[in-house]
Amino acid sequence: MKKLVILSICLVVFVANSFAQNKFSGEKGISSVGVIVGHAIDSKSLTIGADYRYNIQDKIRLAPSALYVLRNDYLSTLYLNADAHYLARITDEITIYPIGGLGVSMKRYEDFIDVEDIGSIEDLFKTKTETKIRVGLNLGFGGEMRMTKDIIVGAEFRYNLTTERIYDQAMLLVRVAYYF
Repeated sequence: MKKLVILSICLVVFVANSFAQNKFSGEKGISSVGVIVGHAIDSKSLTIGADYRYNIQDKIRLAPSALYVLRNDYLSTLYLNADAHYLARITDEITIYPIGGLGVSMKRYEDFIDVEDIGSIEDLFKTKTETKIRVGLNLGFGGEMRMTKDIIVGAEFRYNLTTERIYDQAMLLVRVAYYF
């Protein structure tokens, strides 16, 4: 159900973008570098990251990013994403876009050794670690507002779908970027 709602929202944003095309002025070749902070909803953790965005066409932007979900309950995750945005300018300062792309998630589980397994004092400091790597599909939507000529502030909702439901992750993110 959750996936259907997210897919529906993306479809609505895409349709809204097609009606807003006539307001869009060309920005081919524009780049930005941003810092991202947010909340990973499923793992209930703080998320930090960075991205680079490049407009390959007036309305199409490539957006690779790296997001790190801080450790919570012995789990931390690194996401490496390759996304595309279809831009729709609402006003001269506001742009909205759907998000679509691929992502690789590297989940790292760390747990301390059980009390029964402690044989020496060194065992107290050992941890059991396991890393799971999954490829997923990124879906979502976002918007940004030009604060100054070079500074943009934006927000996104993204969902990383994988083949195993337990590895899916929804995120709410805020981005501050420098455009050049």
